[in-house]
Amino acid sequence: MKFLANRKLATRIGIITTALIFAGMLLLWYTVSNRISSMVESNITNQMIDAVESRAAIINDYVSSAEEYMTAFALGSEVRDLLKDPENDALLQQGQQYTEDFAAIKGIFEGLYIATPSTYVLTHTSEDAIGITTRSGESLDEFHKTILAKPQLTNLGIMKSPGTGSMIISMYYPLFEGQNCIGYVGAGV
Repeated sequence: MKFLANRKLATRIGIITTALIFAGMLLLWYTVSNRISSMVESNITNQMIDAVESRAAIINDYVSSAEEYMTAFALGSEVRDLLKDPENDALLQQGQQYTEDFAAIKGIFEGLYIATPSTYVLTHTSEDAIGITTRSGESLDEFHKTILAKPQLTNLGIMKSPGTGSMIISMYYPLFEGQNCIGYVGAGV
């Protein structure tokens, strides 16, 4: 009888010990699993944020550079001379050559052009676009009120190019003679 009682006690102790060890291991596994999951998630999130920030910095640098190129192009004497006298054939040829050369040197422009305030295209990197008027009616009025209102570069952001279907950055830079807008340069980057 005493032997049987000792055996029952040993069995109970074994079961309780096994249950405690199992519960402890389960608690340890749960704690380690949650901590590792949290660390991995945090690490992945940090890596993704770093990747996005570095790409954003590259894009911002590219856009800033494109804006500087656009401003440099707009401030060329060939542009101002042509916009002052758009009927002059010699200035049209000079302006077209300047447009093509500038676009070729920089290599970032999908399209680069010089146009009058009525949006009549005088020069363009695509010869098919020369001589067209890009806006009329309300669209032209809105263009005058926004883009051609102040002598500053306007970056309209990313859009689909009507010519190629590629994603481009659309920019405009109006030129003024006193208070009057004499024309502008436009670009798809």
